[in-house]
Amino acid sequence: MKRSVLHRHLAITLLVLPLLFLTGSNGFGQRQPDRELPLRELLTVPGKLLSEAKSTQPTNQLKLTGYRVEEIKLPRQLTVELHGQQVAVDKAWRVTVKGGPFPVRALPAVIWSDDQVVGNGIENETLSQITAITFDGSLLREGGVVSISYGEDKTTRVRIPQPLRLTREGGIQ
Repeated sequence: MKRSVLHRHLAITLLVLPLLFLTGSNGFGQRQPDRELPLRELLTVPGKLLSEAKSTQPTNQLKLTGYRVEEIKLPRQLTVELHGQQVAVDKAWRVTVKGGPFPVRALPAVIWSDDQVVGNGIENETLSQITAITFDGSLLREGGVVSISYGEDKTTRVRIPQPLRLTREGGIQ
């Protein structure tokens, strides 16, 4: 199982890297002319916890057990495209859905906040978490619903029952 996940990640990397160099995209659909931060860094850098939900009883076919939302202070300011405009950002938000083991599928896992796509998810090595990174903090709001799908089909989303409860000191600006 672990070997097939590694092969999948290697195959995706080999397919996506040339496209990233050709398009100048950072892989999140947000153009980034500045020197890129490695994705691995954004997945592992410590973040400030904004919201977390945990359940002892896994729900539904994906066996979801919760989520975690973190604010990440970027090591340097980046210019990204948000809502059709170039914007300087110094923060990112990491949304992690927990559960699984999540199946490896042809379509990517997509993490949602309400009816907006946060981003395509990246599985951890044990397939127990899927994480998406966004530079758009407006996607995450108090009372919002975190969900996951494979591909961007809204009708197949699986929702986590606990709504976003953002900490006072860590609220989204």
